[in-house]
Amino acid sequence: MKLINIFTKITTIVVVISTFLSCDNDFNSVGSEIIGDVNFEDSQYSSIPIAYSRRLERVQTSRLVREIGSNNQLVNHANLLGVYEDPAYGQSIYSILSQVRLATDNPNFGENPVLDSVVLNLPYFSKEINTSTSNNVTIKTYKLDSVYGSRPFKLSIYQSNYFLRDFDPETNDRQLYYSDDAVTKFGSEIEKLNLYTNESFVPSPSEITLLGPDGPDEDTNQDVTKSPPALRIKFSDAVKNSFKEQFLDKQGSSELSNSNNFFNYFRGIYFKAEASGALGNMVLFDMSKGRITLHYTSGAGTPVVREQKTLQLSFTNNIVNSIKTDIKPSIENELKIDVQDSIKGNDNLYIKGGDGAYAVIDLFKGNVLNENGELEKELSYLRRKNWLINDAVLTFYVNQSALTSGGATEPERIYVFNKETGSVLADYASDVGFQLKNEEEPVNSILSHLGRIKRGSDDKGEYYKIRLTRHIIDLLGDEEVDNISLGVSVSQNVNATINAVGVVKNKNNTPKDEIIPSSSIISHEGTILYGNGENVPEEKRLKLDIFYTASKKN
Repeated sequence: MKLINIFTKITTIVVVISTFLSCDNDFNSVGSEIIGDVNFEDSQYSSIPIAYSRRLERVQTSRLVREIGSNNQLVNHANLLGVYEDPAYGQSIYSILSQVRLATDNPNFGENPVLDSVVLNLPYFSKEINTSTSNNVTIKTYKLDSVYGSRPFKLSIYQSNYFLRDFDPETNDRQLYYSDDAVTKFGSEIEKLNLYTNESFVPSPSEITLLGPDGPDEDTNQDVTKSPPALRIKFSDAVKNSFKEQFLDKQGSSELSNSNNFFNYFRGIYFKAEASGALGNMVLFDMSKGRITLHYTSGAGTPVVREQKTLQLSFTNNIVNSIKTDIKPSIENELKIDVQDSIKGNDNLYIKGGDGAYAVIDLFKGNVLNENGELEKELSYLRRKNWLINDAVLTFYVNQSALTSGGATEPERIYVFNKETGSVLADYASDVGFQLKNEEEPVNSILSHLGRIKRGSDDKGEYYKIRLTRHIIDLLGDEEVDNISLGVSVSQNVNATINAVGVVKNKNNTPKDEIIPSSSIISHEGTILYGNGENVPEEKRLKLDIFYTASKKN
């Protein structure tokens, strides 16, 4: 075992070293003829990109794939539920509509089945922080992770009667669902039967303790089962009776015979969040870990011997996040298509997760004064200079004067991508962190290319540095390479590079599909960055710094 571990580590080191060597060879591809010349010097060139923002009208919120796992299995993103008050942008409300699947097709409930209870269990993300013992009882203390805010919101859980289909009947493509479908498409059908309502829901970090019948041990006490914190609800008798009719009384029916029939019969569960005050809280759930469990007994004979059994329903297949964001009017006005200037750029860049906004960056679109005192296209000028590019860094400064509250509410990471294709840039794969991604804490992945926010002593964000060295080398070194527009978004997980669809409006007010990162859609945070506008302080203006080596003859 130790030998295998050592070999694995050596292999990883070799891969990383190989990556560095290959990158180093690539870096020398621009201006490589000057390496042997002692008559050269290091210099810096600064370029001001054109930058503006795009407001998202709605975003895809179904089938949001985080990664492709082992055996080509698609691993979906987690889902948000609750009310989040962004200090700069305003309130967002996230609800969840999910299909459920039977653990077993055509379940056999046995003879004379009796439903005892129906229980929902949806685990929170949590960490065990302490273990203690009292009277021979072990007590675990947990800290909840991925919970934003501490104020209550109204939580209602419904059985839905809206059928979430798998394929679009017009195109036969996979059916996509969007952030506004709950309002514009689903309607009251998703609130068929109220299962539960909590007027003031706040997630609890307490360990769950369950008392069950005495098992086959030596004592006569009830058995105790403990589990990490979760949204756990034992539904009312009215709900239990409804589930009895829909499940136990349907034994052997076509409705329970297979998944397709069942999806159409029992159409899903809707978790509805509503604001119950100015603030609220929001929780990230891995829906694949959630279960609705039917606890029942069945048996026959004389005397009757009843056996305890369960039937589980899992949340799966089509899971849709409803997102309703009321962006503050001042920012909403700034994001209008006729205010955002794709030719000259804007003072502020608005990037907000979910159905918010992202920024567009255009490099080298203007003219510069060349060595002959003539105007020349900047890209042509830079390509002609034939410099050896050592580094290239794009710096985004945070506009703290536009943020009513910074610090913890500011996104830790932003994400840069090819706006046309949604793909990552070349620097993503050349980042040493690409080989050693931090899957447990994605906030610490790909740090050279997509730098974390730099915070001041007051914990407020100062800037983000994005390294574009490989991208600039490729762009300047090959005239066949297109000068693509770059997209900039908030990201909850920079390891996730699979894209989704966002809808924006064109100048003529018609909708247009755009490719956006899925990791932005599941991000709730937002920030405001300085752009390139004329009202931006010189020291805060968005700029690209290129560090290069050139012959003194140039």
